[in-house]
Amino acid sequence: MQWIKTGRQLGQAVKNVSRLRQITAVLGKYGFVDIVERMHLGRFLPTRVAQFAQDQAEKTVAERLRLAFEELGPTFVKLGQLLSTRSDILPDAYIEEFTKLQDNVQPLPFDTVKGIIEKQLARPLADAYVSFTETPLAAASIGQVHEATLKTGETVVVKVQRPDIQKIIENDISLLAFLAGLLEKYIPETRVLNPGVIVDEFFRTLTSELDFKIEANNMVRVAENLKGFPEIVIPKVYRQFSTVKILTLEKLDGIPANDLAAIERANVDKKLLVEVGARAFVKSVMIDGLFHGDMHGGNLLIIPGTDPETGAPKGKLGIIDFGIVGRLSQRSRDQLANMVMALISEDFENLCYIYAELGAADPSINFEGFQREVRNNIAPLMGLTLGEINVGQVLSESTRIAAKYNIQIPGEWMIVFKAILTMESLGRTLDPEFDLLRLGQDIAKELVANQYSMQRLSKDLLWVAKDMASLLQVVPRQIRWMFRKFNSNDFAFEIKSPDLEAIRGEIDQHGRRTSLSVITAGLFMAGAIGLQYSGSHTLFSYPFFSIIFFAAGFLFLITLLLKSFR
Repeated sequence: MQWIKTGRQLGQAVKNVSRLRQITAVLGKYGFVDIVERMHLGRFLPTRVAQFAQDQAEKTVAERLRLAFEELGPTFVKLGQLLSTRSDILPDAYIEEFTKLQDNVQPLPFDTVKGIIEKQLARPLADAYVSFTETPLAAASIGQVHEATLKTGETVVVKVQRPDIQKIIENDISLLAFLAGLLEKYIPETRVLNPGVIVDEFFRTLTSELDFKIEANNMVRVAENLKGFPEIVIPKVYRQFSTVKILTLEKLDGIPANDLAAIERANVDKKLLVEVGARAFVKSVMIDGLFHGDMHGGNLLIIPGTDPETGAPKGKLGIIDFGIVGRLSQRSRDQLANMVMALISEDFENLCYIYAELGAADPSINFEGFQREVRNNIAPLMGLTLGEINVGQVLSESTRIAAKYNIQIPGEWMIVFKAILTMESLGRTLDPEFDLLRLGQDIAKELVANQYSMQRLSKDLLWVAKDMASLLQVVPRQIRWMFRKFNSNDFAFEIKSPDLEAIRGEIDQHGRRTSLSVITAGLFMAGAIGLQYSGSHTLFSYPFFSIIFFAAGFLFLITLLLKSFR
């Protein structure tokens, strides 16, 4: 069996090399030959790549990179879409181009789709759906969407994941990690972008997007959080017809929020819907800590309708595609509230401290310079009315400045800032008087007040008490065990020092000298005492034993003197 395993590994290695050749060829085609060669991958470039590169010379670098990502397929398209949220590390030109990234994929044949669904549900397609439209409503890199009807009569959409897409993406991510390492090693100017960290963040994001069960759970949780907003509609999830690779949802009929002409013709209250949508969004971010992370016009649907009591135009706002969601802890929500309050009060010092705390800044950073640059870039905006300030742009600009001072904001915060920026832009397109900061200010005040409320303090103190109780249970046991070890016969302290051997030699030498001195003194004292007693055993009229003690004493004295002069 070992030779089979080795064969598979070899086959995978060959596939990776083939894919690496394709990546370098596409990069070379769009004029990035120098980058490829600096990464020591020139041997993988086609021989006539320079001719291809000339055809792209009139395009900007950002545009060429976007085209290369589109040609390289789903993994690189998704990477570019992630990078479009990183305004802190990329110039505006790249952000603008990556925002245009589209999936250029062919739809799956219906037989393939049918086979995937039947395998996932473990039943024939006709047993699950009374009708199923063979032509997809949309096709993307991860999967495609079909309209269907359940036996209960509900019209649904079925999202089907492409076969082997997970394996393809995993292989591409392993190559991206390899390329990120080469960029950091051979192209030092890219280290400020932290390519390795970006790939890790990308892997975590895409792993969640590939599991449709996670998307289903996100939809259910957000729907529960926003049940107090009757104007917000989130599709119902049919769990019995959903798995990791297929997702069956209620079909919403509405107008995409970026189709302005159709919205103008519809019977809706745009101002009301923008207000409700913004309030729901702010609540999701600042109260619930779970929010839609890809809030562009195509994922928001305007559903026309009228007020049942007055007959006035009203409508509803539908939200779809929860593949990407953002999450904020309670501490992060508190920090976001403090950010908003710092902006409103023009407290730039506090705003910079919050950024430094978010980015775990090193104490050695030039904080004064950071604070001064933030003030100089943001202060001119503070003279405007709240409705004229684009808070998402302000936060993104502050984050970009923070990156210059080596304050790296976690990636999940960039999803927050991008979502705020997108919501503001979309809101003001539908309602020129839209003011997201005013809505955020109201909730931020509540959150800041909540941080110091008796209920919140009581809750925090309860956790502190629990931790102290656990500590009080453990500490006496540890102290008792320490004293037991201390009293045992084999207890010892171990001291390590590079000079320990020399110190030990000195101690041994002094110990031997002390011993010799004591013995020598004892022998002389014994000899002196013997002189007081005269007996029959004498030598030269001196007691025999006194002479022996004196002689031995002199020998020890000579030995001691010799050791002292070594």
